[in-house]
Amino acid sequence: MAYFRLFRVVNLLIMALTMIFIKFFLIDPSIGFENVASPLSDLQFIWLVATYIVIAAGGYAINDYYDVGMDEINRPGKTVLRNKLSLSFGQNMFFVLTAIGVLSGFGLAYTLKSTTLYFMPVFVAALFWFYTTKYKREFVSGNLVVAFLAFLNIGIVYIYYILSFAGMGDFPVNMFPYITKIVVIYGSFAFYVTFIREIVKDVVDIKGDKEFDCKNIAIRFGVKDTKTILLVLSFVLLAVLLVFAYFVWTLNKDYLFWFIAVVLIPMWIYFITNLSRAKETEDFKPLALSLKIFMVAGIVSLQLLAMSNQWR
Repeated sequence: MAYFRLFRVVNLLIMALTMIFIKFFLIDPSIGFENVASPLSDLQFIWLVATYIVIAAGGYAINDYYDVGMDEINRPGKTVLRNKLSLSFGQNMFFVLTAIGVLSGFGLAYTLKSTTLYFMPVFVAALFWFYTTKYKREFVSGNLVVAFLAFLNIGIVYIYYILSFAGMGDFPVNMFPYITKIVVIYGSFAFYVTFIREIVKDVVDIKGDKEFDCKNIAIRFGVKDTKTILLVLSFVLLAVLLVFAYFVWTLNKDYLFWFIAVVLIPMWIYFITNLSRAKETEDFKPLALSLKIFMVAGIVSLQLLAMSNQWR
């Protein structure tokens, strides 16, 4: 259980699920519609997913290493490092898993014959490192980095496929704008919801963060004003969901429309309602969980795209 919590296994499974959905419910049907061969074999795709799961696991380990003091204040008795595992174990796991992930990424880039892809695993590993050691304690930048990593979780499959297509000399010209549009839409959704969730988590962890001189939104503005900021951001997303639902309806994507109308919009209204009632930091804890569930629900809706015959 200690290893399960240290490496955030649930988050890693969500990450893998997201990448699988992008492949099977967006890219594969799209390139199949244009009769273009996939540039990645099934083995190479599994290799891709495994590479970034390993890098992310290392990132979570180093995050717990640097946050151990704050976590002992915010969640006394529930920290993994220094409680169930040695503190050095978290640091060592970062270096070991990052090295494995980066080398694995180099091997995959070699098989795909793409020089650019050699930089991707290094870039992602660096984001985890600099977030934990620097940006996490700064104003807004830490939230933005985590949100960008959520965007990358969707975009990285797209990047690998597009660059691999370029290396093959065969390209899904007609479907490329569609694939790009969907990746941007879902990536932006992941970015925005993750950004909100990170602010909510900052409210929950405000006590420990203050002790270690963090300068996040919750500390800068206080719980009351941060709640107001969250409500504004939440109502903006609600408006976007309503507009997107109408747009999907005009495209006759009935399954996706009803999923947005019956599942996503009510879930988001429920979140806003609970957020409006929150007063103490303890009231924000269940909000972070509900946002993770909402994120998964949004990603799951990708499969409904493949149920429509209208691709463009």
